[in-house]
Amino acid sequence: MNGEGRTSESSAAPPTNGAESGFTAPDFRWQALFQRSLEPVFVLNRGRRILFVNRAWQELTGVAAAEARGLACVRRAPMPQDPWDVVIRSLCCPPPEVLKGQAGRSRRLLPGASVASRWWDIDFLPLKDERGLLCIVGRITVLPQGELPAVAPLPEKLMALREGRQQRYSLSQLASKVPAFQRIGEQVRLASQTRVPVLIVGERGTGKQTIARTIHHQGAPGGAFMALDCARLPAKMLSVVLLVENSLQRSIGSGTRYLMEPQSLPRDLQAQLCDTLRAGGEPETPRTIAGISTDPTEEIKSGRLLEGLHYALGTIVIALPGLRERLADLPALVDQFLDRANHEQARPIKGLTAEAWDLVRGYAWPGNLRELFAALQSASLRTSHDRIDREHFPAPLRLAVRMAETAGAEEERKLSLERLLQEAERRLIRLALRRAKGNRSRAAELLEVWRPRLLRRMEALGISNW
Repeated sequence: MNGEGRTSESSAAPPTNGAESGFTAPDFRWQALFQRSLEPVFVLNRGRRILFVNRAWQELTGVAAAEARGLACVRRAPMPQDPWDVVIRSLCCPPPEVLKGQAGRSRRLLPGASVASRWWDIDFLPLKDERGLLCIVGRITVLPQGELPAVAPLPEKLMALREGRQQRYSLSQLASKVPAFQRIGEQVRLASQTRVPVLIVGERGTGKQTIARTIHHQGAPGGAFMALDCARLPAKMLSVVLLVENSLQRSIGSGTRYLMEPQSLPRDLQAQLCDTLRAGGEPETPRTIAGISTDPTEEIKSGRLLEGLHYALGTIVIALPGLRERLADLPALVDQFLDRANHEQARPIKGLTAEAWDLVRGYAWPGNLRELFAALQSASLRTSHDRIDREHFPAPLRLAVRMAETAGAEEERKLSLERLLQEAERRLIRLALRRAKGNRSRAAELLEVWRPRLLRRMEALGISNW
């Protein structure tokens, strides 16, 4: 990594475009001091472009000063000619507080190396004059090979965000009055205490990813949660993320990778993933949780899901019921979702009116929890009061409930077959008469009956004209 395939050269004279850098070439006389330093040092201008690097920096990175000068140090840079430029742009990118004039430090892992690779501590010192930010001086400290860096303290905002996540995905959110779902809460608690693969089965919208995140956040701290949509992401990308030991895997660390619809993976990738899961992994590798919205047995029969992968993923299997099977939990779920909507929209919604509750209880909720939250979120935006009424819910939902109520009322009526047959016959005879323009002989031909029989039926059904 230290300059293989590259030649190191002395730092050439710095650019003289004072408009870009904020000062002119004579101001760079102190560069000789940096050149003598044994610590890698670099200077960025106000535009975050590399203005100067010393010899130690060149020896560390293997990038010559002439090649580095002018590179914009941003996290998401355009594709350069040399892939190593991406590393330099990202590693030397100053954190936001430095651009605001505050000193800062970043600890970053050199990409592409092994687990025992080196980490860089980069100190950024902004220099200012009366006009504002003048330039940024950066210094790199390389941690010894194999030494694991101490965990840097998290910023206060990040700590608050993490605590909020843990509260949102706490086990208390899974409280239920339904015995079947109470067992699921116990399964989630047990799964959070292990690192074995978990398979979550449930219809779309039943909260599979929420369960996966709860297992992740209630487990051992550390690592990130990464959701992978196996039906939409390219197979090549999924292969790299799931099978190759790369910097992305290491950045997840002991976190969780959540596979959405694993039966959508190519069969060869399913087989390789199955072998990987059976072989186990190091403690620092991410755990695997998968969610499937169809019956795994049917997917195996159809050939879409390998039976071996199903068993490898299903060390713990959690089956989620549809919302129609959790009607006893509706009040708690509505309160939970309203609190979430209020927090996101800064709205003081207290609850639902009696008419709105009749609507919620009368709907089948084919989209399950996802549909319930979307409906409540939409209704909370429509109301100008502190309670949601029936009319605030989306029109398709209200129409579906009205049709169900009408159908229920029709089912309660007595059904007379004779009356229904007579009404059907009356409509057919009138249709034939209209087509025959009142000619009864022609109408009888259209109905494929004799004319005398048509006349008798017209008299019996009270049809005098068409």
